[in-house]
Amino acid sequence: MKLVPIPTDLLDKVWNLVKTDINEALIYSGSHTDSEFVLKALKENKFQLWIVWDKDKQGVQNQYKGVVVTEIVQRKLKKSCHIFIMTGNSRNQWQHLISVIEDFAKHNQCDGMEIISRPGWQKILQNYNYRRTHVVLEKQLKKKIKEEK
Repeated sequence: MKLVPIPTDLLDKVWNLVKTDINEALIYSGSHTDSEFVLKALKENKFQLWIVWDKDKQGVQNQYKGVVVTEIVQRKLKKSCHIFIMTGNSRNQWQHLISVIEDFAKHNQCDGMEIISRPGWQKILQNYNYRRTHVVLEKQLKKKIKEEK
């Protein structure tokens, strides 16, 4: 199992493979944006796309295990690698691959990693020396419009 970075020039070739998972992750996390925004940011090199890939399986649908979208965020005093989306199947088989993203962050002179995630990720990532530093609280003010898939 590998975490494979997808170069910008290959985005169109893999987009149909990851689009559904990206859409579902965005909807589940509150519909703050949509997959078109993510694709645009990827094409503008603002985000990075990673695919969890099991080359030992037969067929693309069996080889594809998940998707990660990252963003390098430069603030005044610190540079962080933000994991924007991390979702897929058989997570316990590939969650350790977060070290690949950490190496990418170090290579890009990031001071640290950050993720805003569902509560379940806290238990998983604490095994990789991540700790909770903040809590995100939200309140919906507008009535939801039916979400499309």
